[in-house]
Amino acid sequence: MKKLSNYRKEFDKIDLQILYLLGKRMKLSKKIGKYKKQNGFSVFDSKREKKVYSNLKKYAKKKNLDEKFVEKLFKLIIMQSKKKQR
Repeated sequence: MKKLSNYRKEFDKIDLQILYLLGKRMKLSKKIGKYKKQNGFSVFDSKREKKVYSNLKKYAKKKNLDEKFVEKLFKLIIMQSKKKQR
C-alpha cells in the first residue's frame, strides 16, 4: 500500500505536467494571435468556441468527469488564451 507522501509526489508530477501543457497552449495562442492579426481574423470565434466546449463536454462525460467543472476550467483557460492572442 502506498503512503500518502507517495500519492502526493504523484500529484506533484501531474501538476507539473498540467503546467507544462498550459505553457505550450499559451505559446501556441500567441502564434495564433499573430497569425490572426496578419490575416485580418478576429480573436473571438463563437463557432469555434462552441465546438471546443461541445467536444470537451463529450470527452469529460466519457472520462466520467464533471462536465460543468470542465467547462468552467476551460472558460478560464480560453479567456487567458484570448489575452495572449491580443
